Amino acid sequence: MPGFVLQNRKYIFIIFVFVVLFWLLTVQVKNGRFLFLERPVLAVSGFFERIITGSFNAVDAVGSWYGFLVHTEQENKRLKEEVEHLRLDNSVLNELLLENERLRASLDFLKRQPPSAILVQVIGKDISPASSTVTINKGSDSGIRKDMAVITSTGVVGKIQAVLPGTSKVLLLTDPGSTLAVRVQRNREEGLLEGKLVNCALKYVSYYADIQEGDLLVTSGLDGIYPKGLAVATVVKVTKREANAFQTVVADPAVRLSRLEEVLVLEK
Repeated sequence: MPGFVLQNRKYIFIIFVFVVLFWLLTVQVKNGRFLFLERPVLAVSGFFERIITGSFNAVDAVGSWYGFLVHTEQENKRLKEEVEHLRLDNSVLNELLLENERLRASLDFLKRQPPSAILVQVIGKDISPASSTVTINKGSDSGIRKDMAVITSTGVVGKIQAVLPGTSKVLLLTDPGSTLAVRVQRNREEGLLEGKLVNCALKYVSYYADIQEGDLLVTSGLDGIYPKGLAVATVVKVTKREANAFQTVVADPAVRLSRLEEVLVLEK
């Protein structure tokens, strides 16, 4: 209790001194003269004034900085949203441009090729590890029949395997059940291309036949399904063994079959 009273007395004394000093300064200013207490009074009053002014300035600066941060955060959020919208618009435009390029390539190909064709879209893919087929969005209602050749502007895709009124199934040339009569464009060597799921193999090629990596295989027209001269596959590996009368030839399809979107069905 005595400590509490003593502490309060200290505060009262300090306040009393400050009031007296302030009064003395006021009296001196009114009388137009400064007494010996001028400097102490001005020092004390200036000290308190600087503290109060500095506090207000600090609070004002903090408030301004906080407002700036809030505004900056809102502006960044708005700019991020605009960037996302622009990216989405750009993605849609790129997709439309790519589709336009594919369709233009198909139309240009039709202009160069005598056979008439039906432009169709791929609407399904068989993911079975034992077969390679896709489904297209047109069938017998559009004049499509079994064993019609299916191609793109870059080469052979396969042939029609089954037909329904509104859809058809295409057997891709990589399917194990697919066979295709081809010849080497460079020297006209002939063979039978067989599907191997991920690629193809050229069968029944003599050990002495001149087959090289990089050779382009084209349709020979001897199977009665595909027109002569269409790009089919490119030779990527040739293996010869003296004990075997035939050489092993591996080829990759000319068409990226995993990326099919539009194809052409050749009318007979």
